[in-house]
Amino acid sequence: MIRPTFDAGARLRGLLACAVAAAVLAGCADASAAEPVGSLVKLRLPLTGGDDQALQGVLTRTAEKLQRQAAPDRDGRPTLILQFDGDGAAGGSEFERCLSLARFLLRDMTGVKTIAYLPQTVKGHAVLVALACEEIAMSPDAELGEAGLDEDPARPVEPGMAAVYEEIAAARRNIPPAAALAMIDRRLELLRVENETGVDFVLRRDLDDLEAQRTVIDTQVLSPAGALAVFTGSEAREQSWIDYRVRDESALARVLALPESAVQEDQTTLANWTPAFIELNGELTERRLKQIKTLIGSEMDQRGVNWIGLRINSGGGRIDLCAELAATLAELEESDVRTVAYVPVEASGGAALIALACDQLVMHPGATIGGGITVQPPAADGPARRMPPPGDRPGRARPEDDKPNPNRLTQQQVDATLASIRGPLAEHGGHSWSLLAAMVDPGQTLHRYTDRETGGQRLMNEEELAAQPNPDAWRQEEELTKPGAVLALESADAKRLGVAFAVVDSYDDLKQLYGFDADPPVAQPNWALELVEALANPWLAGLLLVIGFGGIYIELNAPGLGVGGFVASVAFLLFFWSHFLSGTAEWLEVLLFLFGIFFILMEAFVLPGFGIFGLGGIAMVLASLVLVSQTFVIPKTQGQMGELRESITLVVLSMVGCMIAAFAFRRYLPHAPGVRRMMLAPADEVELAELDHRESLADYAHLVGQTGAAVTNLMPSGKAEIDGELLDVIADGEVIDRGDRIVVVKAKGSRVMVKKT
Repeated sequence: MIRPTFDAGARLRGLLACAVAAAVLAGCADASAAEPVGSLVKLRLPLTGGDDQALQGVLTRTAEKLQRQAAPDRDGRPTLILQFDGDGAAGGSEFERCLSLARFLLRDMTGVKTIAYLPQTVKGHAVLVALACEEIAMSPDAELGEAGLDEDPARPVEPGMAAVYEEIAAARRNIPPAAALAMIDRRLELLRVENETGVDFVLRRDLDDLEAQRTVIDTQVLSPAGALAVFTGSEAREQSWIDYRVRDESALARVLALPESAVQEDQTTLANWTPAFIELNGELTERRLKQIKTLIGSEMDQRGVNWIGLRINSGGGRIDLCAELAATLAELEESDVRTVAYVPVEASGGAALIALACDQLVMHPGATIGGGITVQPPAADGPARRMPPPGDRPGRARPEDDKPNPNRLTQQQVDATLASIRGPLAEHGGHSWSLLAAMVDPGQTLHRYTDRETGGQRLMNEEELAAQPNPDAWRQEEELTKPGAVLALESADAKRLGVAFAVVDSYDDLKQLYGFDADPPVAQPNWALELVEALANPWLAGLLLVIGFGGIYIELNAPGLGVGGFVASVAFLLFFWSHFLSGTAEWLEVLLFLFGIFFILMEAFVLPGFGIFGLGGIAMVLASLVLVSQTFVIPKTQGQMGELRESITLVVLSMVGCMIAAFAFRRYLPHAPGVRRMMLAPADEVELAELDHRESLADYAHLVGQTGAAVTNLMPSGKAEIDGELLDVIADGEVIDRGDRIVVVKAKGSRVMVKKT
């Protein structure tokens, strides 16, 4: 039997190896625990209305999350980056909003280190918010200053406003207080003074006091009197006013020793999301368009949804339908609901417009947006003759050749789509109209441009470039389109160019991006939506109108019965209810209809004759019926003109149907069994002859010269009281108001003419 030998040296070496490994693991754990924690929040300029309160809520949630993530035994505080986004160079921020946010940063953000990140120029009172942060990072070409841009240059700056700028600059000690005052007050001159102890930044008015205390070696004017002080990132860094000069977010992450994820906006803290998903798979049809628009409205109104994800896996559809849905999404206010286009595979054809109309675009790796659209060449002498492919028997057409391709557009369709793109989509969307146009028009040439002053980037064609205030300030970079083809981007390029907000590997990553603990519910049409869709069908809607007006006719011919009034009320209720839920009706249409009916009835039963109330009531009813079938008031595009024609056609056909129904009711309904005794049947020939005979015997000649009073307005006919008798009279050549004294000037049979006494 062989016994194993005991090697003390080997055991000692093993123990040493274990100790080293434990030390390494401990060091790794400490390094992991000491990893910096940070997050970015975008401040969208200009600050107006309640923007400061909303942003304070976002900052509070972000700071609390950072403090939970930070290691409890770690020295220092987590980093909160406030990125100034939007058109900051134009000013427009309200002083009260900026002051509120600046004081919030000083008072309530002590648990985090706040850093103002200015990738682009910031002017106006938004400068005050940047001064309230502990550190400032700027792009070399971005500018900071001209805080008094929105103030009246003819009036002196309010002392309280200047004192606020000086106070906040002194509290943070980034920008010198003298420089902050020169940014808000154009009367001040800012100096850089080199003296025996170093460098001071003072105003011209304070130079004598400084010379009395120190020996001045050199004086340099940084901002002359008469102009507001403004400095680029490079100039501010040379004066040691800012802490970091960075080109982009990646450089900012490196200088702050933060991971790349820390310089991206944290979607989980922006709001308390109530999410919902809507599916768009395959071709967009008119029926699916109405469903999606109805689902968006119902989810927001009934469930309080403030985050709508549109999961798109589509090659488009009819381009006018896609443009209409894109316009609907673009017009949604981001403060009310965040719209996110989620593209796992593709959003081509018109679906690209839908995806770009959302507030954010999230794609999978390898997913594409755009492409797929071709334009038919104009016909020459006649329709092009389709040649059968090799191998096909002559005279035999393949089924797929006869199927219309919605992504094969005519030039007229392209022009109409471009008009809609430059209208509501360009006005409300977050992308340039050039980008959207390049997705549908192969004739567009799209380039990436860089602003030489601010470093900002924008995707434009030459036409949009020429429309910029200073076209020469933009430097042309790479061309993104290919000749004769619409723009198509893969997810990586879309993210690099700023078209896509994020690229995620899976659906779970999308939920993590927005902080969803569970799968958002998918909004699906229910039985109520199907009923609404059926009732909003033009033919059924027209039938409801015919039934409604037919019920009114029956009620007028059978007063007190109530059956006709009940049927009419139900028909009109279903008509307006379906259009309300479809999103095409508002209270304006309902009020127009109700007041129109009221004016018609008042003209028929209260006022004599048929005048302005009757004609105006009919016009109001017709206008309400036309408006209730469409989502606009005045058509602006070809698609809206077509929708207006359909609405008018529906109303005209409904009126024709109403007249046919009235004729049928008048002729046949009084003789129907069971209804005969309920309705007021028209008088027969004998009764009419007797009535004419009685009326012919009436003679009011004895009333000539007698006076009385008008009971109604005589315009010209109406009623008057003469000799204690209420008579139908006609005014002779003038309008007589109710209550005026009158005299009978002529009487022939039952025709009595009066004049004002």
